[in-house]
Amino acid sequence: MMTAADRLFSYFPLLMTALSLAALGVFAQWPSVWSAALLLFVLYGLAPIVQRVMFRWAPLKQGIGCIDGRTFCPWLASHHIQAFYDALPYLESLLRVFPGFYSMWLRMWGSRVGYGVEWPVRIDVLDRGLMDIGNRVVFSREVELAAHARKKMEGGRSRVLVRTVRIGSHAFIGSGARLGPGASVPSNASVPDMAVVGVNEVFGDAVRHHEQAEAEFALS
Repeated sequence: MMTAADRLFSYFPLLMTALSLAALGVFAQWPSVWSAALLLFVLYGLAPIVQRVMFRWAPLKQGIGCIDGRTFCPWLASHHIQAFYDALPYLESLLRVFPGFYSMWLRMWGSRVGYGVEWPVRIDVLDRGLMDIGNRVVFSREVELAAHARKKMEGGRSRVLVRTVRIGSHAFIGSGARLGPGASVPSNASVPDMAVVGVNEVFGDAVRHHEQAEAEFALS
């Protein structure tokens, strides 16, 4: 089951595809600064604006949320809004070629990103509005940053844990590293290649937080 609002947002990727093709057609037939600006707005500006307006109407609350179709889920709507870029990752890759562009784009989604952040062409940011990244952070290739984790509960219901990913200034994130919801990397830390900083885990701490994460998921 889905609420009417959830169903509406599930069609957003289709809307983005149609508008992008229309804007591309306008640019191909009447190439100009204005048609180019229209195309760029549709490709990179429309979705962040829609998400931020949606969050004003239905604020995203961090923590445990239900995905059962009984109530509107802001995170799920956000997931649908971002699906267009998950399907066409090269659109984001193009932004990372130009210094500062990708950081600016994440700020449009609502993330906090400092100055001088180095992004590789290949990286997965799954929750574009839930990043808190300090100054001069360096990412290696194929890093995954996910501010959510989904889990199926008894009775067929699904829950999602949503928490901001935090990375301190001057940190280094090695190739293939994965950071989950609530993960925190202190300033000046160096996360090795293929490392996993799990749910609510602080990198470098002796005490891990997996039991806390499981306890949160067990809440009804």
